[in-house]
Amino acid sequence: MANYLIVTDTTSAMNLEIAEKHGIELVPLSVVISGKEFKDLIDISNEVLYEKLRDGLVPTTSQPSTGYIMEKMEKWKEENYDAIIILTCSSDLSGTNANFHMVKEQLGMDNVYVVDTRSVGAPILDGAIRAKEMADEGASVQDILLMLDKKYQNQFSFLFPETLTQLKKGGRISPIAANMASLLKIKPLLYLKEDGSVVDKFGFARTEGKIVQLIIDKFKDLNVNSLTNKIYISHADNLRGAQKVEQLCKALFDNIDCEIVELPSVLTCHGGLGCIAVQSTLKI
Repeated sequence: MANYLIVTDTTSAMNLEIAEKHGIELVPLSVVISGKEFKDLIDISNEVLYEKLRDGLVPTTSQPSTGYIMEKMEKWKEENYDAIIILTCSSDLSGTNANFHMVKEQLGMDNVYVVDTRSVGAPILDGAIRAKEMADEGASVQDILLMLDKKYQNQFSFLFPETLTQLKKGGRISPIAANMASLLKIKPLLYLKEDGSVVDKFGFARTEGKIVQLIIDKFKDLNVNSLTNKIYISHADNLRGAQKVEQLCKALFDNIDCEIVELPSVLTCHGGLGCIAVQSTLKI
């Protein structure tokens, strides 16, 4: 049987425990706080990140350095894998994908396949786990890549922040827009465009319940259902809110398969404490 390595990074919402359980290589992005860089999940935990946000700090994230990726890929090259399949978040949201491509060319690793998922968060985790399962079952590289392409052609991602504080601090929303939203007591619902190019506003509502209804209405338009889809609900220190969303989704989508995970730091740094992502993906 061929020996494949499946790789993803921490924008996938995968943690070290899940990666070890499934035998997936996890590459950390970095969280930058007050000029100091921490490798995600290695030098800084989600709990510490939450504390920094509560203290009013404005963390940012950065892609893995070229040197770090070079070090990793040189090691993988020595291990003589038949194929290495690397899943990254959308290339429009991070330079990680381009970095892997560049190092692949520099090292002449023709057995490396760098997949631009056009996504961020749990759908990448989902695809990486399924790719590893298929690899273990003896599937070909092409069959795995076809599966991933189908998954990422049929996904949809929402993010709704509990407050606009972090988006305002990080410059992702103007102070005027944030103040108007606060004055009018409306909550924004954001989404990742289908081509993975940008996170944009989807709509506004006055209550969290109506925000969730906007999500459910869109999923119904996309024919999301319990037979063909799975819903991931990710949160930044807001398990209770995620569980409420899960209950609604199960009630309205015939007990659809839902999984709650922690939001990756790249989204928590921008969305802030309490934010929740709701994402649909195909079950293949």
